[in-house]
Amino acid sequence: MDSGLYAAVNGARRTEMRLEVLANNLANVNTTGFKADQLTFDSYMTQPGPELHPLATDNFMGLRGPGDIPFPFSNPASNAYNMTYPVAFETEVNTSQGHLKATGNPLNMALEGPGFFMLNGEDGRRYTRDGSFEVNGTGELVSKDGYQVLGPGGEPIIVGDGPVSVAPDGTVTSNGEAVGLIGVVDLPKEQLDKVGQNQYKAPQDAEMALDPTQVAIHQGFLEGSNANTIRGMSQMIESHRAYEVYMKMIQAFDGMDNQAINQVGKLQG
Repeated sequence: MDSGLYAAVNGARRTEMRLEVLANNLANVNTTGFKADQLTFDSYMTQPGPELHPLATDNFMGLRGPGDIPFPFSNPASNAYNMTYPVAFETEVNTSQGHLKATGNPLNMALEGPGFFMLNGEDGRRYTRDGSFEVNGTGELVSKDGYQVLGPGGEPIIVGDGPVSVAPDGTVTSNGEAVGLIGVVDLPKEQLDKVGQNQYKAPQDAEMALDPTQVAIHQGFLEGSNANTIRGMSQMIESHRAYEVYMKMIQAFDGMDNQAINQVGKLQG
């Protein structure tokens, strides 16, 4: 395949991927504790000869790194033997803080700072920033999906049917007595795997203890999504325009190929 056409096709493909990520982020601007995704690509450069020269990862969320030639803003002809192609991509979670919203519900809890609540999911340990908790029929503190909220040692938290109070350090008090501690752990964002229900899976041995001064639990609050509507819409418009340009490039290269074929046919005739 012609190098310019190959670059245009790959540019269109990764723009489609970016649009999918942006659309999902925008769909979750009102989801409690939602963390937006970022799409990153790894690239390599081709030069005359068989060697491949690895370059740094280029971030396709608008920050072009040294490994990214920004088609269609460069000259395809001049870069025919010196251009980058995406060879792999991954979705990374943006773990920046969302805004806190007061609800007045004593079973709503928001994290300020890094980390995740731990849940006992049906398929093992799960993690979430969504503190929309409830008390089940046996007096356990659970997520809205019914998963047990866990303490630092993986134990369930029994609050009974009395009034619940939660201190910033996670100490849970019911009927005036301390009944447990809400566990909060940090995780490397590259190991977070979204599994739906605004929850994550990660290797349990990746859990990292947090300094108590780094994080606080706010009772009666929920953390909002960190997806930015204005920025997301701006990036969607930018990506749609880029996709249209890539499509025009593909059509142009296709037209050039057809013209060349016709010319060869005339010469042979």
